[in-house]
This record gives sequence, C-alpha cells and structure tokens, in this order.
Amino acid sequence: MVELNQYYTSEATSSLLASMLDVEHIQSCLELSAGEGALIEPIKELNQAVRFTTVDLDIQNTSKLRTIYPNDIHICSDALDLDLNINANSFDLAVCNPPFAYTELNEKYKLILGDDFLPIFIGNSKIRMEVLFILRNLFFLKKGATLAIIIPDFIYSSNTLSKFRETLFSKYTLFQIIECEHKSFKKTEAKTYILFIKKAKPKSNNESLPHLVLSSGTIKNSKLSIKSTFSNLGTKDIEGYKIFRGSSSSKNCRLTKKPFHHNYAHVEDLSKISYPSNTNMISGFKYAIKGDILIHRVGRNVGRTVFLDSKEVIVSDCIIVLRFQDKNLKQVFWEHWSSRKEEWILRNQKGTCAKNISISSIKDFISSLT
Repeated sequence: MVELNQYYTSEATSSLLASMLDVEHIQSCLELSAGEGALIEPIKELNQAVRFTTVDLDIQNTSKLRTIYPNDIHICSDALDLDLNINANSFDLAVCNPPFAYTELNEKYKLILGDDFLPIFIGNSKIRMEVLFILRNLFFLKKGATLAIIIPDFIYSSNTLSKFRETLFSKYTLFQIIECEHKSFKKTEAKTYILFIKKAKPKSNNESLPHLVLSSGTIKNSKLSIKSTFSNLGTKDIEGYKIFRGSSSSKNCRLTKKPFHHNYAHVEDLSKISYPSNTNMISGFKYAIKGDILIHRVGRNVGRTVFLDSKEVIVSDCIIVLRFQDKNLKQVFWEHWSSRKEEWILRNQKGTCAKNISISSIKDFISSLT
C-alpha cells in the first residue's frame, strides 16, 4: 500500500536480489516490512528449507502471507517496535524493502540508533525510515550473516547521510551493490539500490567491491571503492558564477501579485523568456536578473531550462538560478548543458515521487567542464 509509504518490489528485481544470495546453507530469513512477500518466493525456489519470519503493519498483507506460506512465521506489527518478540542475533539472512519516507525521531528510534549512530542525528527532528530499518535488520542478524536491503538513491548518495554511511560501513562490511534503473518498484519512479551488507567488521574501507548496474534488462559489471560510498569529496570551487534556488513557494509568490518564474509546464525548453518589469523588489523573495539561466529543479519537467531575457523577476523554490560572471564559462556551460542535459538528468535526478535535481549536482557538472 502506498499509503504506508511501501513501494512493492517487482518480480524481476526480487529474482535478481535472490540470485545474488548464497542461500544453500541458510535456515532462517527475516523480512521486515514484508509487504506482499515478493522477496520470499525467489529465495524459497533456491532453497525450500529456508524458514521465514515476516513482519508487516498491514493486516491484509499478513493474512495473505499466512495463507500462502503457512509453515512460516508472520507477524502483524510495526517492524520498528522494540517488543517484537524476536531474538537478537538469531537470523542467517535478512531481506528488506523498507518504507521510503521520513519519520519523527522519537525516543524509541533513538534507542534503535544506539551509541554509534545517535550522535550523527543529534538535533534532528526527523529521520529516514530506511536508516532505522538497516540498523534494526542488523540487530536481528547473527554475526557474519547477510542483509540485502533495497534503498532509494537519497540514502546511498546524499551528502546529508555521508556520515551515517561512513559509520555504517566502518562497522559492517558492504560487499556488493546493485544499482537499479528507475521504475524498478511499483508506484514509484525512484532510482534504487540493493545493498548487500555482512554483519562483520570490514578488513579495510579502501577495498573495491562489485557494483552492478541494471539497465534495460541488461547488467553491467564494474568495481567501486567502499570509501567512495561515504566520502564527501566536495565540489571544486570555481570562480565565475553564482548558483542558488528560490526560497518561496508558488503560493507565496502568487500572493505578491507580481510576475514570478515557476516550473510552468508551458515553458519551452532552452528558450528565452521575458516578464513584465518588476519594480519595487519585495524583501524575503529571491530574484533572477537579465542573463540568468533558470533551471526547473523539481516536477515532471525537471531540468527544463530557460534564459531570462528581461529585468529582475521573482523565482519560486522550484527554480535553480545560475548567474555567470565569466562569459566564457557561461558559453561552455550552455553548449554542454543543451546537448547533454537529458542524459545527465536521467543519471542525476532523485526522489521517490517528485523527481528533483540538486544544486550540488549542477556544481559537479560545471566542475567537470573545467
């Protein structure tokens, strides 16, 4: 159910995940947030002796699983409940497709974070559910056992969670990554990853691990250093331009009764756009000025780009503004952006519902041009 922020796993992705696991000697498997149980059958096909314990908040899902798999244990409960009556360090394997969402960081969740991870989130009012599910799964695994967990791109690549990933992969061993194409999961277009984590301290974070990319039904193999999954290398500072996003919602922009630029559907990509003169600038709003490049940050037309050919205009928080002082850099950017933009957006857009691109990713693009 999408209402519970659960994006169910496709059959192809479930089969791929199972095929990457060595289940010959597995006796017990845990699946928190089991949903419709898409991950169960592919594993049982490889080893009928595997006994599952599933947990799901939706009674309809739990009832269905009890009917289909009567010899397994199926619990209808919040998978993050501290009183699940499941023993720690008791499973040979865990598979999980957790909810993709934020939740309030309450006292219960602080206990799940524990001494190693709580300091990372001190001062935060919210936390990602995926973070909690990763740690909860590892809590229930035996030493040396494996967790295969599906996560959205944000958990894998955001600077915000780089310290979490560094701590996680310094304490536990990340030994394989599968990068899935968009729309691998029902009811979401999110770009996703499958992480394979062993409950054992890694030998070194400088080692490389298999990185498989699933795209258009084919699998491309490459290598990736563990350290690269959490190192925040930063963006090379380049002089000659300024980049920022609008700060006000379209609703607040509209209340000014002044012209403003938003991620309008009717705007033609890579075109010039003009607005009536916007005299008497209003404090609290951000403005683009003539010559600025305006990029749609979020929405169905994410990445749509226009060139402002009139005086200052208010920009909404759905817009990224690029203002070049270096004319040569501006020309280089425009040439490369106009020809490579579509491919770049497919690789860099994020989000489980509304697709978006970030300022930091555009900075990286500009850095690559110099």
